[in-house]
Amino acid sequence: MKTKIFKLLIFFITIQFGCIQYIYSQENHITGKVIDESNIPVAGVTVMIKGTRTGVQTDFDGNYSIKANQGQVLVYSYLGMGDQEKTIGMSTKIDVTLYEDAEALNEVVVTAMGIERAEKTLGYAVSTVKAEDFEEARETDPIQALQGKLSGVQITGGGGGVGTSTKITVRGLTRIFGDNNPLWVIDGVPISDSNSSDGDISGGANYGNRAQDINPDDIETLTVLKGASAAALYGSRASNGVIVVTTKKGKGKGATITYSSTMRFDNPLRLPDFQNSYGPGSLGVYNEADGDNIQNASKGWGPAISSGTTYTDYAGNLQTFEANPDLQKDFYDLGSTRVHSFSISGTSNEGKNNYRVSTSYSSKEGILPGSSLDRLNLGLKSGSEFSDKLSSEFSVNYINTAIEGAVATGANDPNVLTSIINTLPRVTNLDVFKPWVADDGVTQLAPVDADGTNNPYWIVNENQRTADTERFFGNVAFTYKPIDHFSMLGRVGYDTYNTKYFRNNHKGTIGLLDGNYRQSTTSRNEVTLDYLATYDNSFEDFDVTLRGGVQWNQQTTDVIGNIGTTLTIPELFDPGNVESNVPFNNYSQTRIFGAFGDFTMTYKKWLSLNATARNDWSSTLPEGANSYFYPSVALSFVFTDAFKIDSNILSYGKLRGNWANVGGDTSAYQLDYLYYPQSSWYGQFSTSGTFPFDGQLAFSGPNSLPNATLKPENQLSKEIGVELGFFKNRLTLDATYYKTSTTDQIIALSTPASTGYSSAWTNLGEISNTGFELQLGIKLIRAKGFKWDLNYNFTTNETIIEDLGDLDTYTMASTYNGLTVAAGQGESIGLYGNRFARAVDENGNTIEDQILVGSTGLRYEGNTERLGDIMPDFTMGLTSVFSYKGWRLSTTFDWKEGGVLYSQTVSNLRTSGLAAETAVDRETLFVDPNTFVDNGDGTYSENTTPIPSVQSYWSNYSAARIHESNTFDATYIKWREIALSYSLNKKQLEKIPFNALRFSLQGRNLALFNTSIPHIDPETNLFGSSSNGGGIEYNGLPSTSSIGFGVNVKF
Repeated sequence: MKTKIFKLLIFFITIQFGCIQYIYSQENHITGKVIDESNIPVAGVTVMIKGTRTGVQTDFDGNYSIKANQGQVLVYSYLGMGDQEKTIGMSTKIDVTLYEDAEALNEVVVTAMGIERAEKTLGYAVSTVKAEDFEEARETDPIQALQGKLSGVQITGGGGGVGTSTKITVRGLTRIFGDNNPLWVIDGVPISDSNSSDGDISGGANYGNRAQDINPDDIETLTVLKGASAAALYGSRASNGVIVVTTKKGKGKGATITYSSTMRFDNPLRLPDFQNSYGPGSLGVYNEADGDNIQNASKGWGPAISSGTTYTDYAGNLQTFEANPDLQKDFYDLGSTRVHSFSISGTSNEGKNNYRVSTSYSSKEGILPGSSLDRLNLGLKSGSEFSDKLSSEFSVNYINTAIEGAVATGANDPNVLTSIINTLPRVTNLDVFKPWVADDGVTQLAPVDADGTNNPYWIVNENQRTADTERFFGNVAFTYKPIDHFSMLGRVGYDTYNTKYFRNNHKGTIGLLDGNYRQSTTSRNEVTLDYLATYDNSFEDFDVTLRGGVQWNQQTTDVIGNIGTTLTIPELFDPGNVESNVPFNNYSQTRIFGAFGDFTMTYKKWLSLNATARNDWSSTLPEGANSYFYPSVALSFVFTDAFKIDSNILSYGKLRGNWANVGGDTSAYQLDYLYYPQSSWYGQFSTSGTFPFDGQLAFSGPNSLPNATLKPENQLSKEIGVELGFFKNRLTLDATYYKTSTTDQIIALSTPASTGYSSAWTNLGEISNTGFELQLGIKLIRAKGFKWDLNYNFTTNETIIEDLGDLDTYTMASTYNGLTVAAGQGESIGLYGNRFARAVDENGNTIEDQILVGSTGLRYEGNTERLGDIMPDFTMGLTSVFSYKGWRLSTTFDWKEGGVLYSQTVSNLRTSGLAAETAVDRETLFVDPNTFVDNGDGTYSENTTPIPSVQSYWSNYSAARIHESNTFDATYIKWREIALSYSLNKKQLEKIPFNALRFSLQGRNLALFNTSIPHIDPETNLFGSSSNGGGIEYNGLPSTSSIGFGVNVKF
């Protein structure tokens, strides 16, 4: 796979260099420098020749160079500053000063259906990040690059594995069953962000989600449409918000070549705090003569390591206790990430044609031995203006991704974290596990536990988890303007990918000695056809735009594969080499047809009304209920313009509000009965078997009873907001309050076993989200040559289950030990589990500070209760940017407050005696403080009985069956990123053949603060990006901290 990627890369770069014929003409140059009112150079100013499409941008020092003729007019424009025009005379050097201007805040934002609108006319909240935000810390996953930078958006990483999925939620969970992910749209076309993870409590593998395929170096802007009104034109798929990506295109005259390279090194951000004082054994004793051995002894409850106790190690060698403090650290590799990006962009034919060709190759070696990710991105985007009436745009992207050593998750799959983190005694030397396989290629050497735990190096070397993906997405669009003020757009968008998954348990794997494998191919295709007609005109003080159109979308998914068990030849994974081979095939196809309209009227640029309407027809709903209509209306009022407020304090003021009612459908085939092939059966008296049985295949029906009377979901959204600018917009504020209610949710409701189904599809329930968002921008310092900018965001969202019909709770995710994520009537989505027993008063009310113990002085299990909310109370982000001449320093902090997290890793560490806290007062018996004894007559006495042993205390206190002690406040603060860069100035560049050159130092996830959770990263999430589960960590791979450097060149 790597060879294939390398050949494609060389081929594509060769094509790109062929494009250099566009470079350099013989015209004279107009040069100059653009500064602001503080005499600070302004980078990124657009310098256009008026009346043409020819233009350039200023470099890092504010310098520009453009080919133009005497008498032409240059227009200088930059967001937040007033435009300047200069007529070219005899001089070839023109310097310009730009001044901040509230009117210049009229930034153009790409909204629904690719419609561009002035930001000051929007009646809803949006958040936008630009190219430089992705370029600073060079994160290869565009989702993670957004962490801490946007209000109303919660982003949770999946751990430190290569390509692991990242979950993104906009304004809370709107569904208790089904998809809560936002819709991704690139250049006006929806694309898939489907989850390629099957991780859950029972095991699986995490291969990531498809939004990671987007090349961050191709992104010009990324805008999050957060409210239903903002996203209504995209239809029911946009009810969870929309992420609109606009990619870069060619600019200026001639061609620009850019190259960037980044090298980054990764280490675990946080490893558990282990004790290194006690070895294996029980109650302070380890004696092989009495039957103890390293495989079955308790891992950290033996004698002191300093006692000189001898033992037989996993390979059968006699050893003496000796602490190995770096046991876990030594297992992980030094991870690395290398990214090389190359592009050629420009214009021709006096700016009527533009093009951009890009290549990016990223290679990542994970901290888990044997894990890697290689990704090749190839992109082409072009635009042509054939005449004053006809123009076109075209883009195509090819992505090839190869993942090896994807992280196994959960408990039952051979997860290396189970054997490394949770079970190895502190006297273990990792060399004992090498080699891990005998010469016969089947017999495992030095297993951790002969009854169920494999040699860790066997797991990472013999049990494969791979995924190879090829993907194409892009669009072709034509715009025709037959008459003034009227245009028609026709667009075809496509997104197709093919992923080959493979995972196996090698013959000899403990628990699966005969070996097995699973291979499958997922093919997904999505086609979107758009037609949009637009009429816009001005009538004295009114600007009017009327749009109407239709959209047809079809999504097809085909999964085909087989499961083979009991291998004959150990490393031949073929249906002919297994005793049992079960093929499977899942196919689905959905269609949505929508018709929509959009009306916008603006009065004197300060009052704007926008109304939209859309009707969808969905193939997933029954006839008679598959059509649903939803309108929206939004209003914006720039009162500083309306009342002509001209103040040195208040520079800009805008009020906005909107209302929207959005419909929603469901996934495919919930109306009819479908049957699936089965690979095994289980009967009474522990009988079981596999299919085919006696040559016959078997099929099972759906677990959920279909419902031919389902109706669309309905979401009602209201939002108000204010935007303010103070002191010539040195201080800006954007505040939003919203409330969303989703009713008639389509869920799978549990049913009695006597029905033959585990659940039945139905419309049930109402869930509401109420929240407040705040964004602040502060231009703190503007001194000669020095700038300091601060950007702050704050979000709080409360999700409440308003109605569940006759249910008290609805389980959204569960574990084998009784822990559940559930929606409770009148409550937020929470974590439910067993608590310690507590005293109750005469009215039956729980006395929280009186925990009960039994006759042994140990706590015991009480009732299953709500342990807390899985969502945070609030999130905040702070980004600081310093710039001085060519230097730039930016850093971002991310704060999550509240919510709870259950950690099975903490439970395992404590019950096994390996956690540092279990070594405190190991030899001392104590009375568990603040505990009571039930007298049996409704009264309680203070406990005076010491614990039997420290081992029994921790084994009971942190037992997996008692979830309370392993559930923690999930608050944390993370130092997300830092980037220090230096850009050479014009004088320095005169000595080298480059137009721009920048060097940078970068860091990601540098530190963790303010957390009460021991041993793990509180951001860890067991569930994949498509799951509504959360609040649970189970043997997760540590997240990583990264430090690196980079270079960026333009010529």
